[in-house]
Amino acid sequence: MKRIFSCLARLACVMTFAIFWNGCEGGGSSHDFGSNDSNVAVCMGDSITALEGGNSTTYPALLAASTGMTVYNEGSGGATSSDGAGKISSVLSSYKPGYVLILYGANDVISGTGEDDCIANLRSIITAAKNNKSVPVVATLTPMYGSHSIFDGSTKTLNVKIRQLASEEGCSVADLESAFGTDSSYFNGDGLHPNDAGLKIIADTFAGAL
Repeated sequence: MKRIFSCLARLACVMTFAIFWNGCEGGGSSHDFGSNDSNVAVCMGDSITALEGGNSTTYPALLAASTGMTVYNEGSGGATSSDGAGKISSVLSSYKPGYVLILYGANDVISGTGEDDCIANLRSIITAAKNNKSVPVVATLTPMYGSHSIFDGSTKTLNVKIRQLASEEGCSVADLESAFGTDSSYFNGDGLHPNDAGLKIIADTFAGAL
């Protein structure tokens, strides 16, 4: 009898943890989106998000095609995490998104912005989304090659802190660093901006994190 009770208690703990984890890690059927549209996502980021660098498409467009969601592109060339933190309120009020997909940090690394400042900005974006009942998904940064390879070490260091941030905030991670691996063929000649094949990896990775 004691053994049966112990098994049932253990099962209850596992189920409770699973429910808690599901509620933290993504939208799911149980998430309360409030007045937001669960079929709407906004992609926030820099030139990797915006249509720049000669690509024929963007990852927000690819994400919309693969998921059937309405996906808005709020990428802006040269944008930093500070820019994202400054515009998150207007993004939330304008689009009422169910999901906010966050890809900032490359320009922070290139410009020498401190890692802690970058993480603080990302945290403010995540917090604003959660307070709005939108589901935030934060991405690690893509690798850097070619003329930008001097920043790749700092990128990897920041990615460690981005994963830690996501764990602390209980939000999903689109782990682009892992998805890209060490294959430089997914990038344009500058070694910074992904080509069309690389953009598809970004779209697919975000889709898997929703």
